[in-house]
Amino acid sequence: MNIYRFGYITRVAISGRRRLTMGQNKPGRRFAAASMVLALVALAVTPAVFGPLGILMGMVVVSKGERYLGMSGLTASAILAVTGYYIAGALIR
Repeated sequence: MNIYRFGYITRVAISGRRRLTMGQNKPGRRFAAASMVLALVALAVTPAVFGPLGILMGMVVVSKGERYLGMSGLTASAILAVTGYYIAGALIR
């Protein structure tokens, strides 16, 4: 039995027959979505609370094996938290 994986697509070759499955649930997808949502909330509401939570969720996703989604959530949380700090500072003045 040979298993070939490319992104979301998994192809299993069993004795000449090939079976193609798409969009399998991988661990960490929900944490990745939570990291992106927390990044947007950090921009709009309180960057001091939701920014680090989004970064933490991104690190959890990376540790679960979804490197691309985790790093994009982590980076988005960090950038939008800093941007939220600057926006809050400009609104206070």
